[in-house]
Amino acid sequence: MKRLFVAVDVDESTRAEIAALSTTLKDQAAATLKRTRITWVHPDRHHLTIEFFGDASDAIEQRVMTALAAPFPIAPFRLSFDGLGFFPRGGPPRVLWLGIAEGLTGLRALHGELRARLGDAAMPADDFNPHLTLARFRDRVSRLDVRGIAEAKAAAGPCSIDRVTLYESHLSPKGPTYTQVAQGLFAPCT
Repeated sequence: MKRLFVAVDVDESTRAEIAALSTTLKDQAAATLKRTRITWVHPDRHHLTIEFFGDASDAIEQRVMTALAAPFPIAPFRLSFDGLGFFPRGGPPRVLWLGIAEGLTGLRALHGELRARLGDAAMPADDFNPHLTLARFRDRVSRLDVRGIAEAKAAAGPCSIDRVTLYESHLSPKGPTYTQVAQGLFAPCT
């Protein structure tokens, strides 16, 4: 079994902007949430997940690779980020995320096309809520305690998205590492 997901990657400039934002938020969190353990996503791991498979069999991996082999009939699109939020929507926050300002239509088209290609190999349908994860709260914290973080100015991008990547995730005590398995390119219809 391999831990697999399909994602779009941001360019180096946008990645640097997100890293700077994360540093600012990390400093703010350290000042206001002194005893709360927070795991921050390392800048080289910033991506936007399109479909997560978890522990997947070789057969699922093969289906995903086949789905990515043919170009996607989607025009390259601009992706930019703005605004912060938390998951879950109610109760104590567990994840701090950066929202999508531009590119939502392209992301939804990509998600829909990928799911159509995967058929029954796709994960059970759920609401597709694209976001970029910045941090995970390891301790229970109240929404009131993180209100200042949520109100921080947070924007990055734009960057151009013209492909999607299948990654294998390797978990370790130092955090995950991602290995690129395959890519699917966009080939807009004319």
